[in-house]
Amino acid sequence: MVKSRTNFPREGEFVIGKIKQIENQYVYVDLVDYTGLASEEFVKGFIHVSEISSRWIKNIRNYVRIGQRVVLRVLRVDPQKGHVDLSLRRVNSAQKENRLKEWKYAVKFENLLQFLTETEGINLTLDQAYDLIGWSVLNQFDSYQEALEVLKESGIEILNDLKGVSEDVKKILLKIIEENVKISTVSISGKIRLSFNSENGIDQIKESLIEAKEIIESKETRSINISYIAAPLYQLEIISKDYLDAENILSDALEIIEQKTEQYNGSFEFIRD
Repeated sequence: MVKSRTNFPREGEFVIGKIKQIENQYVYVDLVDYTGLASEEFVKGFIHVSEISSRWIKNIRNYVRIGQRVVLRVLRVDPQKGHVDLSLRRVNSAQKENRLKEWKYAVKFENLLQFLTETEGINLTLDQAYDLIGWSVLNQFDSYQEALEVLKESGIEILNDLKGVSEDVKKILLKIIEENVKISTVSISGKIRLSFNSENGIDQIKESLIEAKEIIESKETRSINISYIAAPLYQLEIISKDYLDAENILSDALEIIEQKTEQYNGSFEFIRD
């Protein structure tokens, strides 16, 4: 389960449900991320047979099974009665993939706070950790994924902005993040063929490659690496969190080198790996 700020989901929201019971006309679902009514352990949801699939259904059990986790769309919410109507058929594959991915990051975020509360000398419950740190951090970002990645890269700055958090708690949480959060990256690479015919051609090559590298501030998850192979070849590698950003960095770097080539009347070619 992942702790939610609200007792019930919102209409139109995509949620994770666990299939609890299957009847002829209804599927009963546990929404374990929401507490619901005080009399319930968590929210109970319902999927009518018409919301299982757009096709005619002969047997509901051909579409869902007990204990299965599914991504569902919230159709209606009645907080007074504790009823939540859900749909399986109104979730496409992209929505399912995105929701599951974000939920996994949410679980990761909660696990970090749980690790903090279980550390010797830290007298916090999970609820207190959320109130003290979790919600304040999440308020600054659009997603759990973004929150985790920024905490990994700039956690000290984020935590220093929080009020009421002791230095010991910050230090321990930063250590937990460093040990347990890994940011996935992608890379694109190729070879640069670069030469200048002037007497100071070597200096002009260095100048061109250095300026290309300096178009971004390099860090673990976003960098430009250029290494010497053998004259006139140089290896170029771009590392980023996603391919679109990597392609943009590559384009900007090659533009710098091309401009230098024109300025110094040299020759330039990029051969993609």
